[in-house]
Amino acid sequence: MNGQTNLILRAATSGDVSDITKLVTEAFAQYTPLIGKPPAPALYDYAEIVARGRVTLALAGQAMLGVIYIYPEEEGAMMLDVLAVSEAARGRGIATGLIRAAEDQARAEGARLMRVYTNVAMTGPQALYPKLGYRETHRGESDGYSRIHYEKAL
Repeated sequence: MNGQTNLILRAATSGDVSDITKLVTEAFAQYTPLIGKPPAPALYDYAEIVARGRVTLALAGQAMLGVIYIYPEEEGAMMLDVLAVSEAARGRGIATGLIRAAEDQARAEGARLMRVYTNVAMTGPQALYPKLGYRETHRGESDGYSRIHYEKAL
């Protein structure tokens, strides 16, 4: 992760819920004016999601720099549902490192495909996912959001 030797990835616990909620809310806040409402991940119940045991954190000391949440889907696929990096930590390779760790986890669990979608207003992810080998599969409306869907064979 770009020389982040002191960066550790670990599973989230119930004690992390408040910090996860804050990080995700702040990371996605810039998109609310563009979308006209908060992005879906800013509205999630992170206590429930963390309880599922599928959230990974990127930490430097006690500072939470990033979070990723994946879950299995049908047909041997894994969905990357939430990826957020704190504003102060952007540009340091943390998102890429979290995605690669999630892909490794998915492979270890037998997934053959990783799926992800992003809002059409979010240009950062639209640049990142193709760089990491994701291909756009389709665009469409779901849950009141205009989304771009991607997938990558694992």
